Amino acid sequence: MKRAILLVAGAALVLAGCAETRSTYFGLLAQNEPLVTLIVSEDRQVIDRECLDPEGSRRMLGCQMSRLVDLPGGVQVRAIKIVRYTDSLPSEMAFEIDVHELCHAIAAAQGIADPCHQENNGVIQAAVFSPPPTRWR
Repeated sequence: MKRAILLVAGAALVLAGCAETRSTYFGLLAQNEPLVTLIVSEDRQVIDRECLDPEGSRRMLGCQMSRLVDLPGGVQVRAIKIVRYTDSLPSEMAFEIDVHELCHAIAAAQGIADPCHQENNGVIQAAVFSPPPTRWR
């Protein structure tokens, strides 16, 4: 009986710690403001906290929000934050590729100089490769 209680308690601790979150930003603009921030989580509480529902009545699976950032020369750009729920997190490498490609898409849609290679020169940082790392175009 005592062993069964310990097993159940141990399983509860393991399951409680299973929900994970990945978050990062990409495309640094003026004043080190990121063009895109991406948060992907298996934890519903993270989604609820990040996606503020003013009515608090809906179970949201994700959201996006934006804010204006002033660039030199009087240009304004929308910095985007994307938050989404998932049943299974992408690998670190897939997550890094996702945020990188989102950065290119958001920059292109706004017609601004692409800031998406400033942080890493287009080299994947999330995985170690035997041959030289893959470069994004």
